[in-house]
Amino acid sequence: MNIFLIPYNALRHVQVALVTGGAALLAWWALLSYMVVVGPFWAPIWDGALFLVCISASTAAASLWAEGSLRREPLFKRIPRTAIAAGLSGGFSLLWFFLWHSLVLPQIFGPEAGDDSLVSLRFRLGAFLMVGSSTAIGCLFARKGAGFFEHVGAGFASGLAGAAAWHAANSLLHDLYLAGALGAMALGGTFGLLAWGIPENLYAGWIRVLTPYRFGHRIPVDALSGGAKERFIGSYPRGLDMRLGPYVDSEPGAVRKLHVSISYDGKEVYRARGLSISPTVVRRLFEKLDLRYDPRRPAPLETRLSSGDRLEVGQGDHGGVVEFILLPKEEK
Repeated sequence: MNIFLIPYNALRHVQVALVTGGAALLAWWALLSYMVVVGPFWAPIWDGALFLVCISASTAAASLWAEGSLRREPLFKRIPRTAIAAGLSGGFSLLWFFLWHSLVLPQIFGPEAGDDSLVSLRFRLGAFLMVGSSTAIGCLFARKGAGFFEHVGAGFASGLAGAAAWHAANSLLHDLYLAGALGAMALGGTFGLLAWGIPENLYAGWIRVLTPYRFGHRIPVDALSGGAKERFIGSYPRGLDMRLGPYVDSEPGAVRKLHVSISYDGKEVYRARGLSISPTVVRRLFEKLDLRYDPRRPAPLETRLSSGDRLEVGQGDHGGVVEFILLPKEEK
């Protein structure tokens, strides 16, 4: 995965899910292809276990590999973490599968419940849930416990989603081939969607000019080091981070000498502060905020910014528009 190809919008939340779901689907296809082309060297009792082990290990590996790719981790660090996650997830899946079918199912439904030919959801739901939980265990260990509750919820939800998709294709379409594909894709995709998403700290704030004067000019708000920063916007020729308008106030395009500032607190929070009594407006979807400075207040008005917010400084010929956007931190 390449952070440059993932814009900061709502669709970024499904990018990891597409990778993990695709990895689980490919694992199912590879296992099935081997069984058809080469032929299994294992007993039929292992078919279901290997199916779930493959999708669990591939989902965990894809999640860790996607994270490492986005964070630009070196291969000597990324490969061991991915292998550990895949190994633990696959190992626990295999263990829980046989515990479920050998010990739990016979106690609940009787000895006949251990028959491998049974494809009813009530006999296989527990196996899917355990596989989802095993995937979470492998990823949690590789991530050193970060996001514990997210991973636990994702493991349970992915197991349910995989079982539901598998059962729906089996009962409605009567197609076990398609059931395996949909079950693998649903389990992997749900886990990738809920366990680990693309974090805010991979993006940095920028200010971009939209008005004709200096159109397209942009500067970063925060330093790449990640520390707190504040950028000042106005028309004064020296000392400002972004100059809007000519040097002479009477010329078209000029704004106040010190008009507005955009700050970053080092914790993925950006704010705009109005520093002038001239019109200063923040526009976003269904919302308009007036940040002009009120001399009667002890401090300037400020608001939290989101990607895509526009700041209108000044008005008419003596005004400008800038946009706050979030871009990958590696953007130059």
